[in-house]
Amino acid sequence: MTRFMRKALYYCETVMTYLAVASTFIMMCLTTADALGRYILNWPIMGAYEITENYLMTMTIFLGLSYAYREGFLIRVTFLADRLSGQVKQVINHFVQVIAILYGAILVATTMKRTFQTLSSGGMLGNVPIPLWPAYLMVPVGLFFMTLLMVLDLPQVRKGKSHLFKEESPTT
Repeated sequence: MTRFMRKALYYCETVMTYLAVASTFIMMCLTTADALGRYILNWPIMGAYEITENYLMTMTIFLGLSYAYREGFLIRVTFLADRLSGQVKQVINHFVQVIAILYGAILVATTMKRTFQTLSSGGMLGNVPIPLWPAYLMVPVGLFFMTLLMVLDLPQVRKGKSHLFKEESPTT
């Protein structure tokens, strides 16, 4: 069961990562086209800023979260844990992983609540009649997959192979 979950999660993560990359590319093209249109042709693209801010940046950041976690790109503060012995360090690492999972779950729940509020209120972008709820939905989806990856990664903490504690991770 766990192997199937990991495979499915990896597939979903790959799709979300490609969507995040595509949104970054579209964001660059849209921003460039808007700037050229605005300053050279005196004809800006209507709603470009709102689409970039609410949709494309949200996709880039939140759909790439599980990939960032898996690759060890998340920042961690290790000044205390680096000075502890093996057994105590392992307990601290388990504690940190569980707190990260709980925090992720809380973020998923609250952002999902906000998505439902936006859906029920009928929130729209400012200049373009595009609903906001799909943009809001990307946040809990990205957070959910990152939290699920952290849950599946919990047994790896004991082996020292958790993605959260990779040695290549940025530390302070």
